[in-house]
Amino acid sequence: MSKPLPSHARVVIIGGGIHGCSVAYHLAREGWTDVVLLERKQLTSGTTWHAAGLVGQLQGSHATTAFAKYGIELLQEIEAETGQNPGYRRSGSISIAINEERLAELKRKADFASLFGIEAQYLAAPEIAERWPLMNPDGVLGGIYMPSDGSANPIDLTTALAKGARTHGAKIFEHVKVEAVEVEGGRARAVRTAEGRITADVVVNCGGMWARELGRQNGVGVPLHACEHYYLVTEPIADLPSDLPVLRSYCDGTYWKEDAGKLLFGFAHFHPKAWGTDGISEDFCFDSLPFVEEDVMDVLELAMNRVPVLQNVGIRTFFNGPESYSHDGRFTLGEAPDIKGYYVLAGVNSTGIQSGPGAGRALAQWIMKGHPPMDLSEMDPKRCEEFQTRDPYLRERCAETLVLTYAMHWPGRQRESVRNLRRTPFYHAMKAHGACYAELQGWERPGWFAPEGVTPEYDYSFGRPSWFPHAQAEQKAAREAVAMFDYSMLGKLMVEGKDAEAFLQRVCTNDMALPMGRVAYTLMLNERGGIESDVTVARHADDAFMVMSSISHTRRDYLHLRDALRPDEDVRLRDATTAYGVLAIAGPKSRDLLAAVSDADLSNAAFPFNSLRHFHIGHAPVFAQRLSYTGELGWEIFVTPDFAEHVFDVLMAAGAPLGLRLAGGEALNALRIEKGFLHWGHDMAYSDAPHQVGLGFVCKPDKGTAFVGRDAYLERKAANEGPYLCFVKLTDPTPLLHHNEPVLRDGKVVGYVTAGAWSCAQEAAVGLCLLSAPDGATGKKTLTHGRYSVMIEGREFMAEVSLVPFHDPASERMLA
Repeated sequence: MSKPLPSHARVVIIGGGIHGCSVAYHLAREGWTDVVLLERKQLTSGTTWHAAGLVGQLQGSHATTAFAKYGIELLQEIEAETGQNPGYRRSGSISIAINEERLAELKRKADFASLFGIEAQYLAAPEIAERWPLMNPDGVLGGIYMPSDGSANPIDLTTALAKGARTHGAKIFEHVKVEAVEVEGGRARAVRTAEGRITADVVVNCGGMWARELGRQNGVGVPLHACEHYYLVTEPIADLPSDLPVLRSYCDGTYWKEDAGKLLFGFAHFHPKAWGTDGISEDFCFDSLPFVEEDVMDVLELAMNRVPVLQNVGIRTFFNGPESYSHDGRFTLGEAPDIKGYYVLAGVNSTGIQSGPGAGRALAQWIMKGHPPMDLSEMDPKRCEEFQTRDPYLRERCAETLVLTYAMHWPGRQRESVRNLRRTPFYHAMKAHGACYAELQGWERPGWFAPEGVTPEYDYSFGRPSWFPHAQAEQKAAREAVAMFDYSMLGKLMVEGKDAEAFLQRVCTNDMALPMGRVAYTLMLNERGGIESDVTVARHADDAFMVMSSISHTRRDYLHLRDALRPDEDVRLRDATTAYGVLAIAGPKSRDLLAAVSDADLSNAAFPFNSLRHFHIGHAPVFAQRLSYTGELGWEIFVTPDFAEHVFDVLMAAGAPLGLRLAGGEALNALRIEKGFLHWGHDMAYSDAPHQVGLGFVCKPDKGTAFVGRDAYLERKAANEGPYLCFVKLTDPTPLLHHNEPVLRDGKVVGYVTAGAWSCAQEAAVGLCLLSAPDGATGKKTLTHGRYSVMIEGREFMAEVSLVPFHDPASERMLA
């Protein structure tokens, strides 16, 4: 290090790969010049330097696609600003399919591209062979061509970002290892190195595969692990076209790109290996790992069949390098949940070069604005439970993420590694009745129930999988008789203390001055009027409330409540999720079932909707909330784990003559979509306002206490801008809706499906969708005109769009 470290910086960034340099560049470009970047060795020396450099715009989500699209824009502009050529070549890309399922997936990806104005064309096999003459077309059914894709030089791109950051005033120091991030009073205060200490207002962990260990020092969970990742480079190939598009054959597990007269081809991995399980060497710098031929031989054989020239040309480079993968295939991007001013950007699953510029810009904007610039909830560090950030879990889960990178991206695909961690009190009883389990946040949750003689095992399809009729029968039971669901894994957060009501009045939009035994559905907003969460709140005592959260957001909701507490408030929070098993019964005969097993007065007058009562089922003390996520008459029954199986047995016996059927998450999802009930993270997030998604009815701006975000809520409501949540149903009963299908009005893309399912009652696919109003118009009512259709696998299907749910819009059944 030739120059001394400053004693203070506004922002200190740890890590000099593509992400750290991107954050520094975007901060400095916006005028935050007091920025220091520290790199333990040399810029790009960890993972960035050996990346393949592919830059494809279309990614797996709205946020990551926006990152990649911006990345292309920056690649086209940054040389003019910095004088550094990032090595960008717009060669296009072709993804091929060798079976009908993969072709369907590629067509759905092309549909998704239309939401962003990204050009994607279907090509038949002969057209692909013409553009990629080295390819063996045997078995190729077709593919998708994206002309704006290409490749960049990872080192040159990172150098350009670093040069731009320096030009705008940021300081970059190499060969400076961060020993610790100092935290005081719940806030990052300084970074300590062997060369000195730098106090800071903000610290950013862009440590790549070191980010997990660095975060762990301060209790910050970064769910990633390095895995071995291979690519090969051939000897020069005579007359190899320099303008070859990038070619991806997901089924063969391989991608190819032209590389200075040679072919570089990389691998998906059928036999992944976590790397660095005993730690990463202190000397690691521009290093590679041993190449084990057996690890890639099966993929290599597929590659030589798909591109036969490989059989006759030598291999110049056999390369194996570490890449970071996350436990769920998503980035970690955002502020750490327990330390203010500590931000993380890491775990990007081999998409660093194409996503790095956009991800770095997004994090820089978050730091500058104090809040996310767009919906980044899928990447939130708060999504992780403690066990999901430990090495034993990550070694297995992150390696599976690598395997799934090129696998089929089926709707509802279940992970196979690290299962059976968290089981509800009804797990064994339901398994004995044929439960096929799905997994979420470590919880085993029934997805559907197999009848006798059917193996309870998931298979997948964009159409109707083998278990489709069983989930339909579960829907039918809920609509016509009675169905029972396991809700035990839903979050149960107790808010207790003499100031509990006042606290909840401030953080919740609905009126929390509830009488004893009453329940309310409510939102929690941020200061910008966006929806931070939706929960139900039940009053159990003068000083005790239970807040119920969705499975995947329990920790996030807990942290949101915790962070909203004021020092002078007498309020205690505790997570009581595992204190109760919960069985939900739903359907027109649910009152009959509950009456058969208890002596409770279940009349509307005595047990109205949004209330709770204590009574007994069999010999077990229970309490039940009259609520519904299905749109049917129903109750949620809470029982302590010791009595759980007894209550289950009593209900099953009493329900047999009523047509009781056990039901799982697949049926529940369809039922709630048909009824128009929302799920935070799918149909709304913290960037959406209540008026957009039809939830203004639970916002009470005139209650005695001004709730967080009230003024912003009123401003956004008055402006009445979209997009708006609506309900969509296909007129053709054959195709299915899953997620992200484009919705068209008069042939123009105006929105997308946020969640879809096939409804037994409607005998058609139904969905929730976010739609933009016609140009220059505001208000949801402007959406009622026009001809609607939905794009599915390259075909338009006529659709009905409604401003009210398709099932029981007046809620007469639910309130019966």
